[in-house]
Amino acid sequence: MRSYRELVQAVVEENRRVLEAVPEDQLGLLIAEIEKAKTIQLYAMGRMQASMRGFAMRLKHMGFDAYVVFDTTTPVIGPGDLLIVNCAVTAVELNVIRLAKQAGARVCTVTAHPENELGRLADVTVLVPGQIFGTPPEVRSIQPMASLLEQARFLFEDIVVMLLIEKRGVSMAEMQRRHTNLEGVLGTFA
Repeated sequence: MRSYRELVQAVVEENRRVLEAVPEDQLGLLIAEIEKAKTIQLYAMGRMQASMRGFAMRLKHMGFDAYVVFDTTTPVIGPGDLLIVNCAVTAVELNVIRLAKQAGARVCTVTAHPENELGRLADVTVLVPGQIFGTPPEVRSIQPMASLLEQARFLFEDIVVMLLIEKRGVSMAEMQRRHTNLEGVLGTFA
């Protein structure tokens, strides 16, 4: 049986390999799409949705008009808008992409499989090759199922946020002003 520390090293190394495999030119296209979009709608299912919701939140904190698809307050999508789909390997995601394209929106998939139909339909595809099925171009993982991809997505999207913060000159104070004030943060505890 492997030790905790051995597993930490393996998981961190897997994530490093996935993140370093992201083509920077594709990342630049995603950032350009985000910056020019009227509204940004984000879609993912299952555990992938956790990172997608975090990404939507940070985009809001930077002042972008961002929503999670199927939330009750998500507006209509159309020309000038951007749909970002996280994973892009299921029939459900294919349907969401088709509907967004029919409405005139631009589509970006962030996926380990840009060669599939979903990737081909997208206007922009970003390769983030964490394991889903254990097939190329995925980075293989010792972790179960798509855990590596889910972890790498959270890190990838936070890095995209950091790049946007630097590019746009957004201050932490500005972002904090857009953060909810209904949490009732109590400050430091003694």
